[in-house]
Amino acid sequence: MLILGLDTATPWGALALGDETDVFLEISLRSGKGGGEYLLSILNRMLVKTGRSLREVELIAAGTGPGSYTGIRVGLAAAKGLAEGLKVPVLGVDTLRIIAENAVFAGEWVAAVIDARRGSVYAALYRNGAHGLQEYWPPCYTDAESFALKLTELPGVVICGDGSKSYRRIWERIPGLRVGPVTWDRPSAANLIQIAARLRAAGITEAGLGLSPSYLRRVEAEVRLEGRINADEDSSHDVGRSG
Repeated sequence: MLILGLDTATPWGALALGDETDVFLEISLRSGKGGGEYLLSILNRMLVKTGRSLREVELIAAGTGPGSYTGIRVGLAAAKGLAEGLKVPVLGVDTLRIIAENAVFAGEWVAAVIDARRGSVYAALYRNGAHGLQEYWPPCYTDAESFALKLTELPGVVICGDGSKSYRRIWERIPGLRVGPVTWDRPSAANLIQIAARLRAAGITEAGLGLSPSYLRRVEAEVRLEGRINADEDSSHDVGRSG
């Protein structure tokens, strides 16, 4: 079964082609470089290089975020469009889960953190067991200091993702915690393919794991709009009372 994996939620996106047992080709790219047409041009070159046809793709897997709002939308739109055109299933996988897979053999506890700027992170914690990484703390948007405080409760945590470098001074205060190498900072589409293959084997399809974006926080424009609406309502109430 040929699987296409793509994730464009973070500054470094990735596309990969593979099956249940092997990854044939993976390409990293700057997520903000172009839109859906750019992704399709990369995919076409990958198909040529691997000697495959787009019609051979039987499953599409996409990273759902968190991360860049624009990157998430572009990636999910491309995945949905391809799935509809090819009439194949599509699975969404949290980007933090994809990043955590980089450290699947590193220890019992794996934390994945994406830099959300201004001292904040998108973060999740996973526990390694007989069936691989299992979600222990669900993905959240929080400040790095608060997440670090929670991690002090656990022994030997390995932390990966670009947020592990942005706030390294915070993580290194935690006894026994290890910061993963730079190669563990990016979501790997190869990881995504393997996760998707396991989900499909377990009988999970798009009906059970759809392509809803995982933003974890509202777009700043929405927050500003809500503030203006509330301000207008307050003003109208004041006018009503004065009348």
